[in-house]
Formats: sequence, structure tokens, C-alpha cells
Amino acid sequence: MAPSRPFKIPWLGIVLIVIGLLLLMGRLGYYHPGFWMIFWPLVLIFGFVKVLEGFSGNNSGRIFFGTICFLYGVYFVLRSTGMFEFRFHIFVPATFIILGFAFIMVYLNALREWVFLLPAILLMGTGIAYLLSDAGYFSPWDVSDMVRTYWPVILILVGVAIMLRWRSRAHPAVNADPGPSAGPGTDPAGPVGPV
Repeated sequence: MAPSRPFKIPWLGIVLIVIGLLLLMGRLGYYHPGFWMIFWPLVLIFGFVKVLEGFSGNNSGRIFFGTICFLYGVYFVLRSTGMFEFRFHIFVPATFIILGFAFIMVYLNALREWVFLLPAILLMGTGIAYLLSDAGYFSPWDVSDMVRTYWPVILILVGVAIMLRWRSRAHPAVNADPGPSAGPGTDPAGPVGPV
């Protein structure tokens, strides 16, 4: 059976198709694309393809980078179309959430690597807290003070995660059933003669 090839995409073809479609839509009067109206959809598509390549090739780096590109592409496409009101100070919480989501995607690729959940939860929690403060649920100063005061907890939790990960790799779980005992005078294949 032949080994499966990693998922590959002809990038030049995709770029030419997307640019051509956007320019054609501008010529037909649907909208007048500027540079950013072309750039961010390309970043979105690039990120999506990198995520697919990462999952098919079991490459966590591509998954992480592709997720970041895809989500920033979504963020800026929505911002440039004017469908939603995005103020600049939303960019920082969005960055926390995007990075946290990228760690979740890496975790989904390797479910045994639970260590990726720690930065995901911390980053997304920080981003959500900032968004809630922007919505008026918390005082922005309270959230900033909390982050400024408790950020060393992140170092402590990452250190604990590294130690637990190191311990689980250094001392793998012992098999509960070691099999037949091979003591002196015993044959692992069983008795040879009549009993």
C-alpha cells in the first residue's frame, strides 16, 4: 500500500482565481475592491489551506500558523466590509482570542498533548474578559489590574504543565499485566512434558 501524500494546493492558481474574481466583480459594478479587499480574503484562504495541510501532514506548526492567518483574515474581511462595527481597541482582545483558538486547533491535532489547552484557556479567557469590559460588564481598569497582578500565575501553570509532561514522558505508565513470569526453571511456552 502506497503511503499517502500530504495535502498540497497550487497556490498560484488560487491567488490568480481570487484576484481575477474580485477584479471582475469590481468591473461589473458590484463593488470597487481596494488592496485590503483583495489582501485579507487571500490571507483567509491561505490560512485555511495551511490548516488543512497541517492536519493532513500532522504538522502542528502549520495548524497554528494557518489558524492565525485564517482568523485574522476573517476579522479583517468583516471589518473591511463594514458588516460589523470594529473599533481599534477590539484588536487586542481579538488577538488574545485568535491565539487561544490556534492553541485549541493544535490540541485537536494531538489530543494527548493536553498542555496546549493551558495557553488556550488563559489567552481566550483574557481576551473574553477584555471584550466583556468593553461591553460594560467589568471596569476596564479592573481587568487591566487583574492581568497586571496575576500574570505570573501563567508562568507557574506553564511550569507545572512542563513538569507533568516531562514526568509522564520520563516514567511511562507501567503495564499492569506483565505477561507470563519467566522465573528460574519455568518455560514461558508452558510445560514440555507430561504432567
